[in-house]
Amino acid sequence: MKSVAVCSTDGSPGLYLDGKKTVPILYGLSDIPASNSNTAQAQRNIKLFAEQGINLVTADTGLYLGWHKRSAFEIEPLREEIAGVLDANPDAGVLLRLHMNPPYWWLRDNPEETVLYETTPGVDDGENVRLIRGDGDKQLRVSLASQKWREEAGTLLAEFCRQVWSTPEGEHVIGIQVACGIYGEWHQWGTDCSKPMEKRFRQLLQKEYGSDQALQKAWGQPDVTIETAPFRPSTKRPGDDGCFRDPIKARDTMDAQRCIQLVPAEDILYFCKIVKENWGRPVLAGSFFGYFLGTGGDNMVIGGHLMVDLLYQHRELVDFLCGPFPYMENRQAQGVPMSRGLLESTRLRGILWLTEMDQHPVGTEEFAGGDPAHRDETIAQLRRNILLPVLAGMGCWYYDHRIIPSLIKPGSQNSSAGSIFRKKGWWDQPDLLKEIGKLQRTAERYALEPYEPAADVLVVYDTESYFARSRISDEEYALHEAVSRTGAAYDCIYLKELEIAQLQRYRCIIFANAFQLTSEQREKINRLTEGKQVVWLYAPGFSDGRTLDETHITAVTGIKVKRISGENSYHTAEGFPYCCVETEPGRYDPLFAVVDPEAESVAYYDRSGDCAAARKGSQWYFALPKLSATVLKQVFRQAGVHIYCEAGDPVLAGAGLVVINAPSGGERVITLKSGKQIFEKFAPFTTAAFDSKTGARIL
Repeated sequence: MKSVAVCSTDGSPGLYLDGKKTVPILYGLSDIPASNSNTAQAQRNIKLFAEQGINLVTADTGLYLGWHKRSAFEIEPLREEIAGVLDANPDAGVLLRLHMNPPYWWLRDNPEETVLYETTPGVDDGENVRLIRGDGDKQLRVSLASQKWREEAGTLLAEFCRQVWSTPEGEHVIGIQVACGIYGEWHQWGTDCSKPMEKRFRQLLQKEYGSDQALQKAWGQPDVTIETAPFRPSTKRPGDDGCFRDPIKARDTMDAQRCIQLVPAEDILYFCKIVKENWGRPVLAGSFFGYFLGTGGDNMVIGGHLMVDLLYQHRELVDFLCGPFPYMENRQAQGVPMSRGLLESTRLRGILWLTEMDQHPVGTEEFAGGDPAHRDETIAQLRRNILLPVLAGMGCWYYDHRIIPSLIKPGSQNSSAGSIFRKKGWWDQPDLLKEIGKLQRTAERYALEPYEPAADVLVVYDTESYFARSRISDEEYALHEAVSRTGAAYDCIYLKELEIAQLQRYRCIIFANAFQLTSEQREKINRLTEGKQVVWLYAPGFSDGRTLDETHITAVTGIKVKRISGENSYHTAEGFPYCCVETEPGRYDPLFAVVDPEAESVAYYDRSGDCAAARKGSQWYFALPKLSATVLKQVFRQAGVHIYCEAGDPVLAGAGLVVINAPSGGERVITLKSGKQIFEKFAPFTTAAFDSKTGARIL
């Protein structure tokens, strides 16, 4: 290939190979030894996927294979992984996942460059056959803030690029996916308090404050200096007002956590820049990053990806981001389809997102190739998980991995399910390959056309709110359950993309966690959302970056509130469909109740009877960060949101398609935006796709 590019000339970040737009769907080899590209199983499946029209392949290797203590760096072990793909399919394009991890001997020789897990050094568990084995177990790992590692790894990466790009193997490389951190996904190994991380922290303080006096004022600590400031990123520090951190008293912890978050984003930019500068022709550079939904809980400020905006700002260096699904939903037949990354933000920034589809066929723990008795369930999930990114204008890869050993029951007939040395393909059954071929042809028919978004509901998230709190609850992801079950199509973005979002097409905007807003941000949001129905959850703007005060909530929503305590559930008021919403007791503190005589009550707390949700003009306020589809659908109707289906099935829409995921089966009425109605009777475990204009059933 002479040229590779990601261009947003027709509405989505399209993948262009030699000037031709190509569907960004790949077959993915995993990191386990049994998935090396030259193994018999890998060769077989590369060929089988090529027969279905999928000629792009991801392969996995690492610098450590050629990184030696005394002898020169050798590229042959890395080049071999590309060659194995081409042996199976000479027409393949290869996306190479290249781990930046230093070799084991380097970690032993450079203990000062390794992670200090708060006060505990990493466990030296010996050299592993599988590079990422034990990544989440506080083992001996390089600090992602280590400059020595970055420089040495960067030098070898540059040499690899210069040596490989013009080889027969290099001519087939479409991109380099730089990898490190837990599982190669740029999560911090843990709360890193090593010397390299502390050094980076002091550099951050110098840049942010510039002088000891400015730091002392910002932190409210008259004796602190840039050189002596304590590095305290621990998530164990309690909040100053319930779960909220005081913007001054806790600024030291918040700054330390920002440093922890900043480092992996800086690493990615550093290595992507090297790829761009040293590959002798245009090539893609990117990485795992931008995980948000279903990621981290209280540990989000340590292991999360809250600095994705830094990568968005450097589109010239980063062409693609990638990540798996949130497993809590997408591995359940009854779950709602969710993406780990916020795909609409990524689309608006012109970066391609590739979802790692690593959901194995149902029953693979028991049977090689999955349980034949659950084939309908497998196909429904396969369609749902592949079409989710495609309908968002993005791409994906089928990741042919292994089953986590803990999931395998005694007596399993799939003896290789949990092995890293033996592998049977997840999708190498004729019926599954046929379905994969149908999905590929559908993507080629619709995803190569100019992209047409369809959502008219927007959910907005803010990364800064995570630094402002000491506790995070995964209950907040229940919002997606509610939105999906309304039958509406919705997009998710970060707050920082609100100004460039296509707001004219949205009827309702939900601010899920805007708990820290400056006065300037409040004014901007009011201006941008004028004329829209706006939904606020829990404590919008409770922190303004200087103080914590419930009057800020009133300034944001226009609805007066007061503090209360001891509540964790509410029920809807008369005039609204009845429902009860309940949260984990004590998880949200402080709590608030509406005390605005001009607001219409929507719900009441169960114990006190205080107003827990209200509407005033176009503003809706819900004092708990959970909603029900019952209430939300009424909000959507008043906003004029289009409802595709009333049955409570998740809906995906975009790229000229409407997809219904109906695991329960039964009769359905689907209403297109044109008003055309489609009447279908679905078998249980059905995911069906329709042309959004004609209503013709495609799948």
